[in-house]
Amino acid sequence: MGTYIITGATSGIGEATSLQLIREGHTVLAIGRNKEKGSSLESSGEGRLYFFPVDLADSSAIDAFFEETQEDFPEIDGIFNNAGTFGKPVAPERVSDQQKEVFQVNYHAPERIIQLATKRFSKGASIVNNSAIVGHVKFPAMLLPYASSKSALLTLTKTYAARFHGKYRFNAICPGPVDTALSHALYGGKDKFDLAMKHHLRGEPAQPSEIAEVVCFLLSSKASYINGQALIVDGGYTLT
Repeated sequence: MGTYIITGATSGIGEATSLQLIREGHTVLAIGRNKEKGSSLESSGEGRLYFFPVDLADSSAIDAFFEETQEDFPEIDGIFNNAGTFGKPVAPERVSDQQKEVFQVNYHAPERIIQLATKRFSKGASIVNNSAIVGHVKFPAMLLPYASSKSALLTLTKTYAARFHGKYRFNAICPGPVDTALSHALYGGKDKFDLAMKHHLRGEPAQPSEIAEVVCFLLSSKASYINGQALIVDGGYTLT
């Protein structure tokens, strides 16, 4: 069984992936900001989930996490860089330094996590980055920093895959709409989200557990021949 780092683990896709990995018998180092939810997950994690309250907007907090876990978890078998933020909607010509946090959480945090984790990767370790569907389709101009940061993750993924020549695997998932609090906020509220989903090819969004299944597959040895890829998981959403 392996040891996996999951960011954004206290809700949505991150939570679903953490729970799926635990059911498969793995150990999860769950990173999030919601201490109450994190403690709850840890309590129900059958002794295989360890919650760490880490603010990914603070690079020093990421460094501290790796120092704190070095002794107890010297080997890492995989990472799911899932956490993300979209910031405050603003016209692209008015994007300011206030949007830097979006890039810090969505791009620089995964970048730093990978940099530090390479020293502890087991043979064949697998890394999955959540790039979201925005890396492949036109996205609302008011959310340019979010779309740009997620697109940058695709380049990061392919660069690292080529860098390690198959020693470790790096892939990205690009989910379409998923029934999560973040998705609801992107659409301006759950009611607007539900209305928009009526136009989805299958008439409804994905549930977090559906995306988690794909992530767990990519993290596993079953996906040993998949490397440097960006997998769209959208139920046909981009067809429309």
